[in-house]
Amino acid sequence: MLLTQPPPGLGPDAVRIARGRFAASQPCKLSKKAKNTRCKPFVACKSHTNDDSEIVCARRNMLIAPILLSSSASLIACGRALAEEVAAPVAAVPSAASTAGQFKELYDPILAYRFSYPTETVSGKKLSMVLTHIPEKYSSAAPLTADARQRIVGELMDLRNFISVSMTVGPASGVLKGKKPEDWKPLEVALTVLIDRSTSRVSSGQRVALNDVEEAHYEERDGAPFWVYEHLSQGSPTPLNPSKETYRHALAVTSVRPGLDGTPYLYTLNMSCRQELWDDLLPLFRQAASSFKLEATTNQYIPPDKDPWLFF
Repeated sequence: MLLTQPPPGLGPDAVRIARGRFAASQPCKLSKKAKNTRCKPFVACKSHTNDDSEIVCARRNMLIAPILLSSSASLIACGRALAEEVAAPVAAVPSAASTAGQFKELYDPILAYRFSYPTETVSGKKLSMVLTHIPEKYSSAAPLTADARQRIVGELMDLRNFISVSMTVGPASGVLKGKKPEDWKPLEVALTVLIDRSTSRVSSGQRVALNDVEEAHYEERDGAPFWVYEHLSQGSPTPLNPSKETYRHALAVTSVRPGLDGTPYLYTLNMSCRQELWDDLLPLFRQAASSFKLEATTNQYIPPDKDPWLFF
């Protein structure tokens, strides 16, 4: 019996499928030329009902109907998931105030200083900071220039991302020499430190800094003076940026402590990276600079000017 009216609880789609199955079970009327052949699945044939209506024999449609129904359900589910994803709020980039847990600390009792350094960027990129220069006393540290005034007493690096965090120590020189630390100006301190790190000289033989100081200011923390400055220098080509026009951006903070004879020694924490990473690291560099301090000396402390000839 052919379904002409949908039974209760069944929609039009269910009736259409039922009619198709009924039609597929009826013998097809073939022409004389094809009397001995069967009705192929992809050939539409006609079957007449009592009311002379035509029902198309669509065996292929009946075979793929379950697949189409399941595919439609999957598409609807994917569409809903996509809509929920688009409607979901984008995660906010961590600010400098929410960077807890992204730092490690380094403390050196030999020269009595402490600072924190970042272990991931603001966007969450992990950094592999390796101690490439173990903290040591000033007399045995590697000098930055031929006059051996300023020396690297400790350094960490991320070799893959070309990030460096270094601690240097050296006596006051240039325009700072002969002045009291309270009379030092931020730009004078910045240029003195950068010049002592540079090996470039002009025709007169005077050493010059290859860094551009973009900003410098003075801070006082627990009664101790700190000079904070931002500087830019031309870098070398790297595998990440083979261009000759590469730059390194850095943030440095300098404090002062007298030696055995009262000579002021500058302790400088310098953090630098490729220009491309600057915005992703600047808030963390600032927080690291704020963490830098000179600790109270212990019996392990060795003043920079003690036994300057002792290299071991």
